[in-house]
Amino acid sequence: MSSESTAAPNEVPKATFHGSYTRKVDAKGRFHLPFQFRAENEADEATDAESGESREKYMISPGPHGSTALSPYDSWLARFNRRAEGQSKENFILNRRSMSLNSHMLVPDKQGRVAIPPKVRQAIGIEKEVVIIGLGENMELWSPDKVVAGPAGNKAPSEEYLYDFFG
Repeated sequence: MSSESTAAPNEVPKATFHGSYTRKVDAKGRFHLPFQFRAENEADEATDAESGESREKYMISPGPHGSTALSPYDSWLARFNRRAEGQSKENFILNRRSMSLNSHMLVPDKQGRVAIPPKVRQAIGIEKEVVIIGLGENMELWSPDKVVAGPAGNKAPSEEYLYDFFG
């Protein structure tokens, strides 16, 4: 997780994920989260003092463009409970139910590994490697061959985006 903050002066800082990393996936479907993306880089701060349990939690859920999103739990929960303006109550409930059915909580073990559920691994084609891409408040998980063939692939950002980014 980058030390970059996207918070206003009185808000709790939000993580900003950026860059991409390729990680090996073991026989149990686990991979090491990049150290830079970890919620707590200090082991003492990552566990609850009383229970000894990890406070670092993530949600894996469907993402846009066929991706799989990996989000810090608190960030995911805030989005899960937010109703988009103009969205009917019925559509909100249907979409929220679908998101809930297709999402899973991941808690890193002491080595910083998280296990991708078998159903999710199969759906996105992850076998021996996973590509993790930081996209601001969340990450995306891709199989190496699908990320290259996907919407962004090895393409440069559009000129319009670059002008806005650097302008």
